[in-house]
Amino acid sequence: MSTGTPTGRPRAAMRIVALALAVGLLPACSSRTYLVDDDDDALARFMAAGPVIPEIDQEALLDSLPSPGPYRVVPGDVLEIRAPGTFFETAAGQETGAPGTHVTRVDTEGAIRVPLAGELAASGRTLPEIESAIAEAVHPRYLKQRPSILVRVEEHHTVAVSVFGAVETPGIHYLRSDQMSLFGALGEAGGILHSGSLVVGARMIRIQRPGDAAASKPIVLPVKGLKVPYSDVLLHGGERIEVERYEPDTFTVIGLVQRPGAFAYPPEVTYNLMQALAIAGGIDRIANPPYATIFRRAEDGTILPATFEIQGDGLIRASSLPIKPGDVIAVQHTPASWTRAFLSEILNLQIGFVLREDV
Repeated sequence: MSTGTPTGRPRAAMRIVALALAVGLLPACSSRTYLVDDDDDALARFMAAGPVIPEIDQEALLDSLPSPGPYRVVPGDVLEIRAPGTFFETAAGQETGAPGTHVTRVDTEGAIRVPLAGELAASGRTLPEIESAIAEAVHPRYLKQRPSILVRVEEHHTVAVSVFGAVETPGIHYLRSDQMSLFGALGEAGGILHSGSLVVGARMIRIQRPGDAAASKPIVLPVKGLKVPYSDVLLHGGERIEVERYEPDTFTVIGLVQRPGAFAYPPEVTYNLMQALAIAGGIDRIANPPYATIFRRAEDGTILPATFEIQGDGLIRASSLPIKPGDVIAVQHTPASWTRAFLSEILNLQIGFVLREDV
């Protein structure tokens, strides 16, 4: 039996074992979370950057909204009053025997003038209340029997508001007094934009009060579920309402992950760093990179990078670190991860060589 020197195949097998040990035992670099320049202020700027939910100006929402219920007359409304013939005959000194009508506009003081009844307060009253006021003014003073009065609004006083953006019918719309709110304006504009049966949706709504746009701060409201404003807002007329169309948010993961690319970021969802990496298929297990760098856009347009540990103790922080829409997450090589990947590649080549020799 021969006892010569090792053959090529045993030597190749020994190299494979050595490479496997090197790949498995190679340590990671550094073991702490770090930021560019290790600057606490820079970290604070990074965390504050990116899309921010607009702060709600609660004081701007405290105005009284139109109360639900029967319509209440306002100055500028045109009313048609129907009454028995005797009502108008007595007022005019004529006898026709036929029911008659009288049309009157509510003046700036909120009053109307009715034959026989004279001047009556109308603003703020419902139509039945005005009917009763007219009947009481003439009975029993002028008429022996209480007359049957019918009042209807022939023409509503309206004010104009502008609604633009992601609504079905953008443009100038005229609102009645009982429609003077954000919901009423959106209703006149056909609601937030649809595409067939699909709600396209809105991201936020800006309401600019009339006057100097540079001097008055707009009211900014987020939109819940793409189609419901955060709150209704009282309008006074002349407002410009901008409905910002919803565009799907994304975040991007590049580098040492299984499926790099851009991924949808649904509204009303918050991902953390580890969830974002999982959505990208997880990190490359062979390279086993210890860090991920997040690039985030600040309000002034500058890009702020921050690097965080994704191994060991860093997993706790990475699991609570929020990712914001628009973030780019780069999982890059360190010297150790590059060496592991390089040795793994050599190992695969060696295994392939040994297998070909066996064949």
